[in-house]
Amino acid sequence: MSGPLVMHADTVQTPLQCPVCQASAVFAFTKREWRIWRCPACDFRFVWPAPPSTEAIYDEDYFRGAAAGFGYADYDEDKIAMESFFASVLATIRSFRSPPGALLDIGAATGFFLRMAQMEGWRGTGVEISSFACRRAHAAGLDVRCGTLETVSLPPGAFDAITLMDVLEHVSDPASMLARCRALLRPGGIIAINTPDASSAWARVFGTRWHAYCPPEHLSYFNATNAAALLRSTGFRPLAVRKFGKRFTPAYVFSMLARWQGIGFWDAASRWIGRTPLNRLALPVNIRDNFCIFAERSPDMAQREGAKTGIT
Repeated sequence: MSGPLVMHADTVQTPLQCPVCQASAVFAFTKREWRIWRCPACDFRFVWPAPPSTEAIYDEDYFRGAAAGFGYADYDEDKIAMESFFASVLATIRSFRSPPGALLDIGAATGFFLRMAQMEGWRGTGVEISSFACRRAHAAGLDVRCGTLETVSLPPGAFDAITLMDVLEHVSDPASMLARCRALLRPGGIIAINTPDASSAWARVFGTRWHAYCPPEHLSYFNATNAAALLRSTGFRPLAVRKFGKRFTPAYVFSMLARWQGIGFWDAASRWIGRTPLNRLALPVNIRDNFCIFAERSPDMAQREGAKTGIT
């Protein structure tokens, strides 16, 4: 699938091709000096021109501190509060395909979700762009490959499930990523994607100030309809869409407020509470501006034709 057609950063009126449906996209707004475009046909939004690489964002500060304005006060502590959300994702995957089997977690970070999957019986492998997070995962004895799907070596057709928990919005070419995921899945394998919902009421109310509009960290902005369309075009059959509530530590909530409002008080509050026992609280938040979509790898064309004729 092709990406945007025009590369000139200074000509915001030049139409680009939507990466999801190939219609002509239009310039929408600028955020943090990054230009965000919208497709009038399918409502997909994306950053263009995209940065050539975002690897530098995901350093130690991203996972522990977030002083640069991205990431987590303390990733491992923040993710403890997310355990119930991850459990819901795994339970839904299990309703379509049960372990044992091989599961690939893309954007595995330090391996919190991967550990939960292994406890449920999956044979877990991860891919993570951050060398810092990979070192933490390796120290915990987890098989997390450092790099991206383009750079790590993984056998095709080796996995029964692939998970992208809050990952797809970070990439500038989601169609290529999903095509690679399909090649790594066995026929009938399940993919689970959680991502912000650009069509949610929360996103509509706050408009350009929606907290998920945070380039160059987030580069692609979906809703459930265009995500399903992209999955179908890359060889998947959508199965279900869910909106699971999440839980966050107070430090994470305050850091998100600091990012959203640009007020230093929230940043100071995040750092203070992160050093206290109060940060062990798990605050339930369900503003319904994320969705989780589950899909099955469709048969190859030859297999589909064989099924029609009775030939296998």
